[in-house]
Amino acid sequence: MEYNKGNFEKYVSKNPLKRKMVEMFNFKIVSIIKGISEEIKLQNGGVTILDAGCGEGFIDNILLESINSIKIKGLEYTREALDIAKEMNPKAEYIQGDIYDMPFEDDFADIVICTEVLEHLQQPERAVLELLRVGKKYVLITVPNEPWFCMGNLIALKNVRRFGNPIDHINHWTYRKFKRFVRTQFDGKIIFCKSFPWSIAVLNLEK
Repeated sequence: MEYNKGNFEKYVSKNPLKRKMVEMFNFKIVSIIKGISEEIKLQNGGVTILDAGCGEGFIDNILLESINSIKIKGLEYTREALDIAKEMNPKAEYIQGDIYDMPFEDDFADIVICTEVLEHLQQPERAVLELLRVGKKYVLITVPNEPWFCMGNLIALKNVRRFGNPIDHINHWTYRKFKRFVRTQFDGKIIFCKSFPWSIAVLNLEK
């Protein structure tokens, strides 16, 4: 997989609409992780978070600034994104690797997050199996909510010739189809929610 600057450009965009959508998305993710972390801290004292497909580490940066007593490990396939993540987040630990075969033991992290990754993969089902394997308590997954994501791009005048669809997106899920997809991969307790234009699933791995 070649490095694509789409995620980086989204986070540094000067477009006010795009910045607002990303800001709301980040707030939603941090709120969810913060609530889960407080619950885990009562049991363990600290929280280990694995960011699978961490990209340039923007989410990690916000989590580290917003939540105390967390340890973040990031895994990313592309060296270019990984270098940016390492520079941005010296308190986190990063490793280059493949989400289909992550170099971590079972139940490695209390929380596994995988934001805006599955839409790029040829085999998202296989990736979810790995997320579940390395997760101990919770797995959080996000994907673009189609067709609203494409519409948001069009409003922001991005990928206009492709009707707002990024060239590197292989999978396209509506909110309903995403829920169906996740439920076929995991039969435990799941909380679904949205942050326009993204779909979010929080999988509770605890029995």
